[in-house]
Amino acid sequence: MERREVNKTKYLAVFALTTLIFLSGLIVGNYISEKKLSKLDQMQQDIRTQTTALEVEYALLSENPCSSTNHTALNQELYTLSTRLNYMENSLGPNNEDVLQLKEYYSLLELRHWLLFKKVNAECKQNKKLILYFYSNAGDCERCEEQGYLLSYFHKKYPELLIYSFDINLNNIALRTLKSQLEVTSAPTVIVNENKIEGFADKLTLEKQFHLLPNTNVTSSEQLLSN
Repeated sequence: MERREVNKTKYLAVFALTTLIFLSGLIVGNYISEKKLSKLDQMQQDIRTQTTALEVEYALLSENPCSSTNHTALNQELYTLSTRLNYMENSLGPNNEDVLQLKEYYSLLELRHWLLFKKVNAECKQNKKLILYFYSNAGDCERCEEQGYLLSYFHKKYPELLIYSFDINLNNIALRTLKSQLEVTSAPTVIVNENKIEGFADKLTLEKQFHLLPNTNVTSSEQLLSN
């Protein structure tokens, strides 16, 4: 009888300890989740503020595109905004409504930035490299992530390169028009100025397209990398 009481007490103690550990984990998990959501909410507000500031900056530069010499800084602001959006997308998922809304607005900012620097090239006798990258994260593009990492590498190494990334699946009328004009139908697709590379482009191919290597006469066979 005494032994049975000891076993019962032991089981109750184990149960209480297990329950305490479970509740502690639940409380800690909820705290971490709340902190993460708070950080994402703050980041979302920061993104909206930053996009508004970029809109004003574009408008000012459009008045006299040849007057500003700090185009690299403007490109860096756009890149910083992109990394924040990527964090939100990875945290909340690619189909999250807030993420999709922000990505669509960001795409419009990129298009304005691209049009501005096309104007800079035409009116200011400059030859800035304008790179458009079309990707998909819908699970139908095996090498899009690899292509994105490679382009990020080039951006960090050569900040003067103007790289714009677009989700090919976004349902945006301006983006649809751009894809139609450039005849973009698949991902990954990289367009350097007027030269289109369909399929994954390796480091050497991109270096030649960006004119980062001497004697870079790129033929059509060199533009594509076989899978």
